[in-house]
Amino acid sequence: MRTNHILLIPLATIVMLTTVGCEEDENRRLADMSERHEKRQAEQNRDTAELHRKVVELQRDVQSERASIGQQRDRLESERHAIASQRRWDSLVAAAITNVGLLLACSLPLVLAWLLLARPPATGDEQALVEIMLDDLTAKQPLLLNRSDNISPRRLTDSAEVSDDSA
Repeated sequence: MRTNHILLIPLATIVMLTTVGCEEDENRRLADMSERHEKRQAEQNRDTAELHRKVVELQRDVQSERASIGQQRDRLESERHAIASQRRWDSLVAAAITNVGLLLACSLPLVLAWLLLARPPATGDEQALVEIMLDDLTAKQPLLLNRSDNISPRRLTDSAEVSDDSA
C-alpha cells in the first residue's frame, strides 16, 4: 500500500499543479471571452441603435410621402368634381341654346304671318302701281322697263342718254 501511497503523492501533486495552472488559464480565457462578448454586445447595441434610427427616419419619410399623396389625391378629387360640374353646366347650356334656337325657328313663321296680317291695308294707289309693274314685267314689249340687249349694265349714264334720245 505504501507503493500506492508513494505513487499517489506525486500524482496528486501533478494534478494539483495542473489544476492550479488551468484555473489561471481558464480565468484568463474567461476574462478574455467576457471582454470579447462585451465588445460584441456594444457593437450590436450600436448597430441596433443605428438601425432603429434609420427605421424611424424611413417611417417619417413614408409618412410625409403619404401626406403628399393624400394632398395630391384631394386636389385631383376636387379637380374631378370641378370638371364634372363644368360638364353638367355645359350640357345644360347646350340644351338651353338648342331649345332657344328651336323656339326661334318655330316662332319665325308665326311672327312673319303676324307681320303680314297686321300690316295696314294697302291704298289703292299702291295696289294699282303694283299691278302696272307686274303687267309690264309680263308683257312682251314692256313700256316701263327698256330691255335692250346692247346696253351694258355698267354704263347706266349711257342708257339714260339713249332713253332720252328715243323719247
